[in-house]
Amino acid sequence: MAFDNYVMGAVTHELNDRLGGGKIDRIYQPSASDIILGVNVPREKERRVLLVSANSSLPRSYLSNLAAANPQSPPAFCMLLRKHLIGGRITEICGPRSERILFVTVDTHSELGVPEKKTLVFELMGKHSNIILVRGEAAHGGVIIDSVKRVYPDMSRVRQTLPGLEYELPPASSGISPVIKEELASGRTQREFDSLAEAHDYTPRIWLDESGAMRDFHVFRLGVYEGLPYQTFDSVSEMLETWFEGKETGNRIQQKSADLTQAVNTRLKKALLKKQRLLEDLAAAEKADDYRKKGDLITANIYRLHKGLDSAPLEDYATGEEVTVTLDPLLAPAQNAQRYYKKYAKAKTAKTAKRGQLTITQREIDYLESYQLWLADAKTDSDLDELREELVTLSYLKRKKHSARPSSSSAKKLTYDLGGGFTATVGKNNRENDALTTRIAKPYDLWLHTKDIPGSHVILSAEHAPAAGRDTDPAAVYGEDAIRTAAAIAAYYSKARGSANVPVDYTYIRHVKKPAGAKLGMVIFTHNKTLYADPALPG
Repeated sequence: MAFDNYVMGAVTHELNDRLGGGKIDRIYQPSASDIILGVNVPREKERRVLLVSANSSLPRSYLSNLAAANPQSPPAFCMLLRKHLIGGRITEICGPRSERILFVTVDTHSELGVPEKKTLVFELMGKHSNIILVRGEAAHGGVIIDSVKRVYPDMSRVRQTLPGLEYELPPASSGISPVIKEELASGRTQREFDSLAEAHDYTPRIWLDESGAMRDFHVFRLGVYEGLPYQTFDSVSEMLETWFEGKETGNRIQQKSADLTQAVNTRLKKALLKKQRLLEDLAAAEKADDYRKKGDLITANIYRLHKGLDSAPLEDYATGEEVTVTLDPLLAPAQNAQRYYKKYAKAKTAKTAKRGQLTITQREIDYLESYQLWLADAKTDSDLDELREELVTLSYLKRKKHSARPSSSSAKKLTYDLGGGFTATVGKNNRENDALTTRIAKPYDLWLHTKDIPGSHVILSAEHAPAAGRDTDPAAVYGEDAIRTAAAIAAYYSKARGSANVPVDYTYIRHVKKPAGAKLGMVIFTHNKTLYADPALPG
């Protein structure tokens, strides 16, 4: 991530240009390290929102277009900023050229009404990031009023950040990011970058990797990413907000889903172990016919046997071969035959029971593996809420106190317009799969799902219900193109997304049933056909 001195310089220039002369009329602190300033800019007749974060892993500052939460009980530092800065006018935003530091100078009044300057200092330097309120101009010294992170002598002997101390700049650094160092090593010069910065010649962009995920950002074109796809932006703030909101959302989703991941992984591990043991038991139970055969051999040769034998070579009249049968010397021949018949009956019963248990266990494994897919694809808090409710419903997880049930009826369905009056609707989790297939879809809508692979239920429907007969070929109703496009969507929303030629089953909804007692999203179906599709979305 290249939030270096050049990006900071671009941010500084943009903020000074768009916030200069603006009046601070709102201050929020939505989290321990984040501050939101609402600035009314008279010349633009517009209120703008400045976000700054001293988050150790994602320090940043930019103009934001997103609504921020305003806690009912503002933290102490937020109250302090309101006391000193509300009603103040921003006169200048600047910073040391080679540092990731921003000075927001504000004209305010003291408690006695005497005009005075205060400076809000943003130090965006990784784990040392901080937000500091200084009385006076921080660029020329000034006294620290307070900071969002106080630094005591036992935390740093080099530089403390405490109320009453004189503000000092942190130790100087080059401010050059690793990606710029790569550019310099490849032949470009620092003078070239300095000239672009002095001319404010910025081209904000985010580079993407082959999967479309964000890889890096900068305000200059970078040769090290030559050939990669990228997204350009009209402003530095727009670029930064896109990048950091994506990263922060990903981090938040990962943290919020940790208990779901653990619960499912633990359950899946137990189910896989149970399956292994059932298979071993079934292998042992396969000896049932052998037990019956030995009982028959003892019965057929009973005249040759007597009590006290521990084994006997007996002739198998069906094959003519001689078979050695182990005997209990304490039992009579007829009792030994009954012993084998009892083993046969027990093994036969066990085989039937184990097969039933194996079917149930395999269904649970299929369900949990499909859940892992939804969890990996979760992008929003509402996605996670739906997935959490699913585990709570199945008693895999306890409901958190004071948590409300998500409303599945109000959730926006993921739908693709395929043209020609056809649409494909996708289940984003097992609850949605269940609702789409068992309650929402019509009898002659087409149901698609990857063959023996966890994935979404996809429902292909027509604007006007097709006049399908009982044995009508789906291709004659929906057309091959629409079916193949829907199959590609089903392959995309499956565990086989990274594969090619993914098998996809399809049949009319009327042939899809949910077995009694089956878990969410688990169905059986008949009259299906299979085609092969490469995972893709329309367009």
